[in-house]
Amino acid sequence: MKKILFSIALLSLGTAQAQISINEIYLQSGSFFGQNKGSLADFQTLAPGSSILQQDLSAYQTYPQMFFNLPGQSQSLSVGLGLGKMPNATLRLGLMHTSQNNALATGGSYTETFRVDTLTSSQSGEQYFVDSFSTHSFNANYAQEQLRIDASLLFRYNADKRWSFFGGIGANFGLSYNAATTVHHRVSPYGDGFGYGMFNDIFMGSGANHEQEVFENKGGFGLGVYAPLGIDFQIGKKREFWKPMHLYMELRPGFNINQIAGLGTTFSAGNFSNVGLRFQFK
Repeated sequence: MKKILFSIALLSLGTAQAQISINEIYLQSGSFFGQNKGSLADFQTLAPGSSILQQDLSAYQTYPQMFFNLPGQSQSLSVGLGLGKMPNATLRLGLMHTSQNNALATGGSYTETFRVDTLTSSQSGEQYFVDSFSTHSFNANYAQEQLRIDASLLFRYNADKRWSFFGGIGANFGLSYNAATTVHHRVSPYGDGFGYGMFNDIFMGSGANHEQEVFENKGGFGLGVYAPLGIDFQIGKKREFWKPMHLYMELRPGFNINQIAGLGTTFSAGNFSNVGLRFQFK
């Protein structure tokens, strides 16, 4: 990690002595999909005052936490620098803001069956039992926002064509703010086949017993390394107004590291899916 960041820094400094120019502006928005890792012990550290997490939760069966931050959860503004003797290469530098609504999460549930009535036949005296059930679930998530410096080295194929492709390597680093831990506990009187709390509220209405706790946390920092892969489309080839404008789609498979105050570092692998607008000056 340090070697990659150091190499990008050296490349950025080296271009200061080369023939460089600002050739492009990038506006980009995207989303992130991956699997986060969290444990009950992690959230007991993040929310030591939680009455929910201090209960005996040994009966709860945990389930994997997949997360998907909707488009708009990551935005970036960057400039593209031409690298003189490397006409198909671009050094992209800029700022990226991310809203990590599920930077860390855990949860679990269990179903409790109980008898609500006993019916006795007036003719045979045979008894019939009426059972019901309820689902108990808890969910905890750690959310934060980050502002990162983002740098990537891109290489283009068919750069002078209307359709072009690009790939490369990139890294970013930044600080966290607005960090908070939220803990939910729900009891559905008729069960909850979905397992996650928001469906309880929609389908069970006021019948579901819901408790929520929110705790503020200190900020930390985050960094990531990724391999950008994308396709680029030039909007216009004849009219001067449209010629500089490009639409592009970019994937960023890679990994992300967050340093969470009081907890340590967490590692997650996944993929950013981005769409953007590129203005090319030359």
